[in-house]
Amino acid sequence: MEVISMTKKIKIAFVTASDPLDKKSWSGIYYQMYQNLKNNVEKVDCIGPIPLFFIKAMAVTNRLTKLIFRKGYNYKNSILLSYIHSKYIQLKLRGKHYDYIFAPAASTEIAFLNTDIPIIYCSDSSFGQMNEYYDTYSNLFEFSVKESNIIEQKAIEKAAYITYPSNWAKNYVVNHYNSKAKIAVLPFGANIDERYVHFEPKQISKYETVNILFLGVDWYRKGGDLVYDTFLRLLEAEYDIHLTVCGCIPPVKHDKMKVIPFLNKNKESDLKELAAIFKNSHFLFLPSKAECFGIVFCEASAYGVPSISRNTGG
Repeated sequence: MEVISMTKKIKIAFVTASDPLDKKSWSGIYYQMYQNLKNNVEKVDCIGPIPLFFIKAMAVTNRLTKLIFRKGYNYKNSILLSYIHSKYIQLKLRGKHYDYIFAPAASTEIAFLNTDIPIIYCSDSSFGQMNEYYDTYSNLFEFSVKESNIIEQKAIEKAAYITYPSNWAKNYVVNHYNSKAKIAVLPFGANIDERYVHFEPKQISKYETVNILFLGVDWYRKGGDLVYDTFLRLLEAEYDIHLTVCGCIPPVKHDKMKVIPFLNKNKESDLKELAAIFKNSHFLFLPSKAECFGIVFCEASAYGVPSISRNTGG
């Protein structure tokens, strides 16, 4: 793959429908990508966020179709939404000069985008690979599956360069979508500011409590039921362990389990609390049933915390 030099003066349009300055957007991936580009090129402009009033109406429609027909509509990858996004982005780009458009997880935003600016499309997977793998993309109307694949195909065709964080994602696109783009595997990293990271290899002693961490917003997809069952079995075997659940509210309770429902990375106090959680954990136990890449494993590694998971996805 041709290497894009970041030493010269480069101007980039950072295209996303959500706000890349919000650390909650895509688990902070947008924010970290934006900051790193900003530190390495002359100029990075955020082309977004895009107003969400239309997508909110489509979300309501999706809930109704699931309730009535037991089928879902992948409105986030719809042709209508893609067309609306493209028109908004073209207005924002009008009269401005950029060397590249960087479009992370933005297939819907770029599929119908009319521009001569080279597009760098970055994603952790593709719709075809997600279909019937993630619950969100399962049991969809047939027309919605076709529509979503059209969006993905058009986005891939529009791109001059494409990057994925894993061979799992890259190989699927190479084998299932037509592309003339240069495709590379570039793994993601931890979405935590370096000043909050303290790498400390973990040591386990039989004289102290072993702290197990479950960190995820989706209890079932991330394998929370298996984590809790394992936790109970270890307690029955008289191991001295403690479980911390962070990011969601599990459907179970236990005296030796601490629940932290949500931490907002936009708040310094929450970032410090997250750093303390990693520092005091011996293992990250996250046996995900479906996972595109798993930024949380990068974050755990940044603190010297080993991860236990399933061999699935990327």
